[in-house]
Amino acid sequence: MTSRGGWFVNSKHLRTCAEVVKILCIFMSLSDGYLFFKVENVHISDLYDWSDPKQKGKYSRPKLKRRESAPSGSLVHINEEKIALFRHGEKVYAMQEKCPHLGGPLHLGDIEELPDKSLCVRCPWHSWRFSLDTGRLVLPKKDKVAITFPVTVDAEGNISIGFLEFASDYFSGSGEF
Repeated sequence: MTSRGGWFVNSKHLRTCAEVVKILCIFMSLSDGYLFFKVENVHISDLYDWSDPKQKGKYSRPKLKRRESAPSGSLVHINEEKIALFRHGEKVYAMQEKCPHLGGPLHLGDIEELPDKSLCVRCPWHSWRFSLDTGRLVLPKKDKVAITFPVTVDAEGNISIGFLEFASDYFSGSGEF
């Protein structure tokens, strides 16, 4: 995508700056210095609620093979990032999808409540535990952090994820409007 005299051009689309801004406003909002992007096709009610005692213990997990019916987070792609979403009650957490240890899929990890009542996600590969609030590694005691993102949920249950900036190739023209 290139900009020429107020027009954005790529091979399939010709848009004015005003049209681009209008399109972006449909999918995002600005709050507290963050750009919030609406999560498409995932509603809070679609997420497994890790706080529901009726759902806890309903599934057993084999050590080596994950059952498709087992609870997990959701994987979404927003602002050129893969994000793991987790729900605990009415709160939704967003974290980078890959474990900082060896790249395990955090969206497939279990949510655990720690003795101090804080929550963590346990990586399914090596059981490293990361705080859902801060992303800091809880166990083992090492200096690793998973990136967390602010999340908003509106009255209708729509989820938005906050970023400090657009991805560097967000306006490259490789994506579709």
